[in-house]
Amino acid sequence: MTSDTLSPAETPHAPTARQMAWTRFRARVFEVPALQVLVVLALAAWLVVTIPAIANPRSVTSILVITSLLALAAMGQTLVVILGGLDLAVPGYILFGAFMAANVAGKLAVPAVVAVLITVLVCGGIGALIGWICHRFAVQPLVVTLGTGAALTGATLFLADGDYSSAPPQALRSLASLRGTTFGMPFPPIILIVLLSGAAMWLFLNRTAAGRRFHATGVNFRAARLTRIRTSAVWTLVFAASGALAGVAGILIASYGSGWSQTIGEPYLFSGLAAVLVGGSIFGSIRGSYTRTLLGALTLTLLSTIIVSNGLSEAQSRIIFGIIILAVVSLYGRERHVRDRF
Repeated sequence: MTSDTLSPAETPHAPTARQMAWTRFRARVFEVPALQVLVVLALAAWLVVTIPAIANPRSVTSILVITSLLALAAMGQTLVVILGGLDLAVPGYILFGAFMAANVAGKLAVPAVVAVLITVLVCGGIGALIGWICHRFAVQPLVVTLGTGAALTGATLFLADGDYSSAPPQALRSLASLRGTTFGMPFPPIILIVLLSGAAMWLFLNRTAAGRRFHATGVNFRAARLTRIRTSAVWTLVFAASGALAGVAGILIASYGSGWSQTIGEPYLFSGLAAVLVGGSIFGSIRGSYTRTLLGALTLTLLSTIIVSNGLSEAQSRIIFGIIILAVVSLYGRERHVRDRF
């Protein structure tokens, strides 16, 4: 046997037709969120078939508003996950935003616009500091965001001084009210706000040089640094955006509920992260997008509606969400290492 000839045991096996079909299927699943769209359609059909009374404008509007609030709360988390991190300070940001919204006419005595601006500056500034610290000292965001979120929550509760009876003014409540209108059309402004925000983020991620630098940093920040991308600025701005967006989400969440409590932000950490992962955005993935998060938020809202209608408890719903996350991560999690790592 010559050195150029392989023995039968050494001959590489050609991929079978089944393997090639599976590879093409996975490629399609990763390139476009077709699977998420199918899941949304299946859940919507299931909901209408099992609860026909839900197919009315008010119920549909309610589902869309809840989806919009969840999607807005998960918008900044989407950016952080694509970057390869995790923001556990989201409940603190939401709580602070809710406090600002509820006390516009009370302790703060400032216009609603000023309250929104203060929320953006405070939450965005804290997020920027977190991003800079994590990048500068190579600290895991999991640790820094957890501690900072706890500190922000404590500071907000100190400012509240045990008073949770205040409520947002009508100007803010109208943004997320089910009876609200948008330019005369019968749906609340929060839906349009989220859609426009999603379009703006899509343009940023897919049509700008800054978006390409952001994706490059998420895929491999060491390689991005070698191409002269200012990865420190990317981390700082992304965590700043996460804080500011979560704070604004807190304002709208409090406006929707016409009040607030000390635990108002906690459900949105788990459900927001679930929306990002169910949508198919995986840590450091170049294919992550806010469109996927919107689909993930709609999927979870429909699933929650089905769960509630069937009388399942909060514990059972969390078990179902956890199983879904594990299933999605098992499908998408390996692809990043195979195709996106350099």
